[in-house]
Amino acid sequence: MPKILALDNLSDQGLDVFRNEGFAVDVKPPQKPEELAAIIGEYDGLVVRSATKVTAEALANPGNLKVIGRAGVGTDNVDKTEATKRGIVVMNVPGGNTISTCEHTLALMLALCRNVPNAHQSMMEGRWDRKLFMGTEVRGKTLGVVGVGRIGGEVAKRALAFEMKVLAFDPILTKLKAEALGVELVSLDELLERSDIISVHAPKSDKTLNMIAYDQLKRMKPTCRIVNCARGGIINEQDLARALEEGLIAGAALDVYTSEPFEDNPFLKLDNIIMTPHLAASTDEAQLTVAVDVAKQMVEYLNTGTIINAVNVPSLDSETRAKLAPVLFLAERIGTFQSGYMKGTPKAIRIDYAGTLPVTDTYPLTVAVLIGFLKPLVEMVNEVSAPSLLEDHGIEFSETRRAEAADYAFQIGVTVETDEETHHVAGTLFGNDDPRICVIDGTRVDAIPEGPMVVCTNEDKPLIIGRVATIIGEAGVNIANLVLGRDERGGRAATILNVDDPLSDEVMEKIRAVPHVKEARLVQL
Repeated sequence: MPKILALDNLSDQGLDVFRNEGFAVDVKPPQKPEELAAIIGEYDGLVVRSATKVTAEALANPGNLKVIGRAGVGTDNVDKTEATKRGIVVMNVPGGNTISTCEHTLALMLALCRNVPNAHQSMMEGRWDRKLFMGTEVRGKTLGVVGVGRIGGEVAKRALAFEMKVLAFDPILTKLKAEALGVELVSLDELLERSDIISVHAPKSDKTLNMIAYDQLKRMKPTCRIVNCARGGIINEQDLARALEEGLIAGAALDVYTSEPFEDNPFLKLDNIIMTPHLAASTDEAQLTVAVDVAKQMVEYLNTGTIINAVNVPSLDSETRAKLAPVLFLAERIGTFQSGYMKGTPKAIRIDYAGTLPVTDTYPLTVAVLIGFLKPLVEMVNEVSAPSLLEDHGIEFSETRRAEAADYAFQIGVTVETDEETHHVAGTLFGNDDPRICVIDGTRVDAIPEGPMVVCTNEDKPLIIGRVATIIGEAGVNIANLVLGRDERGGRAATILNVDDPLSDEVMEKIRAVPHVKEARLVQL
């Protein structure tokens, strides 16, 4: 009988799904990582919401654990890399709380503009302060939406119904799709400068951490108000508190924080902020939906091996997944490489399969490429959502298959066209289990797709490699691998270096300044 550990107050209806299948269910309050580590190995499945942090420490001795279900969308409280290493499937419920989060965003926006919490407190204290709490209408104002995925798109639709003008910043939203949504696609700087209200719906990643800090807050109108129902840390909390205290902006409303429960709260003495304790997904409807859906997915996996809505592995039966693991890994890494290598807003993705592939149906490989490409750019993507996310963002997609590969038994090629440039990257397997990037923009290479990668395009001249390596070494970073390629003697060449640690912008600029280096980019895999 499979055993399930249910934490974080999962809905009773979700628990009943397990029990009706004959599963044993233990219900416990949120656990600290060290507490979870002591008991997790007894269970086949773990289901959580957001309170419990499933860290690497918690997964150190996973025992029988086969699947972690997140009753919601965001899985940043689960160490997916560690779970994958341990062979544990991580599932979520995409879209289950979209409307709930959208409506909470609007509630905070309206409460902020009309001073609802402060006015209520004034009344509770027996005062009648009508003049003190003069508000502002949202009609006719400009709303800036940072991140136009499911939730951001729903917020934009409702803002238009309020007769607001909507600006949008999203690195992968096309102008055509923006026009269809009725929003104006702009740069982040323009959005910050023009908006009366800003609502954040971006994913939390290395690219979005501290995306809005003091320098960005200084760009905003002094009457601007900002709302964050996405993830803590996208807005720098200390800088936001300083901006509110100095009157750089008029107000802020937060539902998410860098630590939850919120520690060292810098906003406690401010009266121009509204805070709620991560309530955006806390509606009866949303919690019922996500609890039941994640329970059904976990039951299906534990009973049959079928994976639904996984965020760390494709949805395949266990036998096929094991067989395809190396080529799926390769496909996802090529997608991730292209995502980090490109400049500009993507317009089209073309996948080209050539040679004798280890699978007849290429759909799992295609989905792996798309997941790899989208993962750094959107809040949540899996094998179900990847194709629709391309469509939602107006990115064209095509796929072809050829019988012969140019130089290898098979080859997976991915071409990405943006509004600034087009790049083609291809990969293959050496010895059936050794993934390599074998072509970058027509130049043959033999690059290992892992860790931080420095990719230089240069003229085929002497001394370039030594100078680049010296710059990296002087920065205190070790070079793990170095690969060279060129199209012809004295022509265009490529230099790819795997380094142990990411390089700073300053170091990358030094590399770009090396004579005969045409371009140098850092890609994180």
